[in-house]
Amino acid sequence: MPNNLIKRFITAFIIISTVIYIILFSNEVVVRLFLNFIIFLSAFEISKMCFYNEGSKNNKKYYLFIVTIFLSIFICNLLIKNDIWQYFIIASIIIWGFIFKYICSIKEVHKINNFSNLYFFVYILVLSAFYCSVYVIYKLSPSSLIFLIVLIALSDTSAYFIGKCYGKRPFFNQISPNKTLEGFFGSLFSCFVFVILFCFFRDFDLYFSIKLIVLSTFIVIISSVGDLSVSLIKRFSDKKDTGSILPGHGGILDRVDSILPAAPIFLIFSYFLSVII
Repeated sequence: MPNNLIKRFITAFIIISTVIYIILFSNEVVVRLFLNFIIFLSAFEISKMCFYNEGSKNNKKYYLFIVTIFLSIFICNLLIKNDIWQYFIIASIIIWGFIFKYICSIKEVHKINNFSNLYFFVYILVLSAFYCSVYVIYKLSPSSLIFLIVLIALSDTSAYFIGKCYGKRPFFNQISPNKTLEGFFGSLFSCFVFVILFCFFRDFDLYFSIKLIVLSTFIVIISSVGDLSVSLIKRFSDKKDTGSILPGHGGILDRVDSILPAAPIFLIFSYFLSVII
């Protein structure tokens, strides 16, 4: 097994084990602190890729982005406290719809030297919605949050290995040359089997199982949009990885990219369709 693959496997195992342990055996304060830590590391990575000009004395947007993240998290906590988070999550899902449309329309990708304010506000909204949705899912049901994390991890892992072994046809090649249709459909099938087995062993009734299977399949499809969106940011900024903090993976964003759109969509559908595990 290649050295980088071993690093990737060990890092993924440590991350998932740590996250599940924190969700199951810690309290709400620890979960919030850990989630804030993830958000701010992600914010630093985005800001450094898009708004930091090395050697320039004018990096106001770089620092403003970090400050705005602090403010947005504070606002998210107020929305959650007053139980009006639904409106913000729905708005973020609409934004993800526009992001998906934009990704589908791209023919060529060129480096961006000066990211506009539109990117600034979209990134703020995406990270804020990620924080808000993960925190609300945890408050509603820690089991649902663990299910979502395992589902996305399985999707990413199966897409990677199936794509490596059997991948031939490109999937959004202009954004991410390493992604293949075989990897995408392989991840769909793997997750489909996983959710069926999960429903069987948890002894859910047929109606609930059907809702969970359909929702999970949709979430796996949507998660690829998050993956592609972060790959697009890296192409725009001419970077291979979002960072180097995780051996074999790159940055924090390289690991949470798939869950960025998956979390708010999973939350809103599971909430209104009563698919809380």
